[in-house]
Amino acid sequence: MPYKHFYQAILSRLLIIILLAAAATFLYVEMQAITFSVLLVLLLIGAVINIINYFNKINHWIASFLMGIENDDTTLKTPRQSGNKAIDEIYKAIDRLNEIFKKTKIDINTQEQYFRSVIDQSATGLFSVNEKGRVVNINPAATKLTQISAYHHVNSLLAIDEVLPGFIMENSGTNMRSAIFENKYGQKLLFKLSEIKTHDETIKLVAVSDITKELDNREIDAWIKLARTLAHEIMNNIAPITSLTQVISGYFTANSQIIKPENVDATMISNTVKGLGVIEERGVGLMNFVENYRKFTKLPEPHFKLVDLSGLVEHALLAASAYPGFAGIQIRKSIPEKMMILSDEQLLSQVILNLMKNASEALIAGATDAPYISFKLTQFGNAIKLEIANNGPPIPPEIKEQIFVPFYTTKENGSGIGLSLSRQIVLQMGGDITVSESRDRLTIFAVNLVSRTG
Repeated sequence: MPYKHFYQAILSRLLIIILLAAAATFLYVEMQAITFSVLLVLLLIGAVINIINYFNKINHWIASFLMGIENDDTTLKTPRQSGNKAIDEIYKAIDRLNEIFKKTKIDINTQEQYFRSVIDQSATGLFSVNEKGRVVNINPAATKLTQISAYHHVNSLLAIDEVLPGFIMENSGTNMRSAIFENKYGQKLLFKLSEIKTHDETIKLVAVSDITKELDNREIDAWIKLARTLAHEIMNNIAPITSLTQVISGYFTANSQIIKPENVDATMISNTVKGLGVIEERGVGLMNFVENYRKFTKLPEPHFKLVDLSGLVEHALLAASAYPGFAGIQIRKSIPEKMMILSDEQLLSQVILNLMKNASEALIAGATDAPYISFKLTQFGNAIKLEIANNGPPIPPEIKEQIFVPFYTTKENGSGIGLSLSRQIVLQMGGDITVSESRDRLTIFAVNLVSRTG
């Protein structure tokens, strides 16, 4: 039986105390033997002191062991032989616990060194920030990308962008936990945030990576797609013009000679007029296409001022009521009474109206039962998100990849610049537009903005 000597030692001491107390009481009350009673009381006091010392001796080593654990010290050495088997059993138990603790400490240190080595070798920059804004841990990749080190304050990131420290410290419990900032070397850095909550504080974990090359590749890919779209649109307009010009020219020439006026009949004149009408129509279409391209390539510079985004959505809803079929669409709103942001009111209003127009056209074209558009406006720190969702037909994956490409359109009379223009506007204001599909198959266009200080 484990620790049997300890139990025996405790029980024997308790039994002696009880017997001494009973004997002293009996001699004093029944026998009136005061001298013997006093002697037994003294023995009783000695027995109590003995059991107290016994426990104190054990407690001293247990306290030393626990203090060693608290101070991460595994060097505690108990006596090999105390002369008391019960105490020796306790010492052996303490030694076993100490060895387990020592082995656990070694295992933890080994794992810590392993993970630290993995983190240090990672190409992705990683660092953590405490609630006071101090960088607690940081790997070499993060130091190289951000030029900060351990124990620096997060305000050192002001050198990259003035809103970056606020983005890190104020973002909490928000869906928008990533943003792109550009450093002084022209690198586009993607910052992603997460949190770890301990019993003491909340630690921000920041992953930073250089996505310049990826964005450059995407930009090249976008230009290739744009070039293909431009070639497609231009050829669609020029091919009929070239073909009709040749046909009309053939009416009035024979054997490479111009025919005589008397050989011109009414049919030739009628066909010529019709052909010229088509040429004019294609020419106007090509001019409109070039005008749209001019709008896309010459975006006005945003003029920032304090704007009530909630009011802007309400005004856009009022303007959208003139769209065909908009009256039959239910509007659902989750918008705070007032949300201020430093932005360009006219450009942002243009973006919201375009997204609302696209949503209503998707609902009408899809002949959706009980169509509705929902608006959700949320703010977390300096991050603001406006979600415009509709329950129309989902966007096919192959189309979803193209919708922000300039001049790409699936509409019969569409220009293909609405979404790409809207995204360019928001990008110019330091945000982005994303498209996603919710679990209940809603198509969601999210305008992500960062509120800059004035």
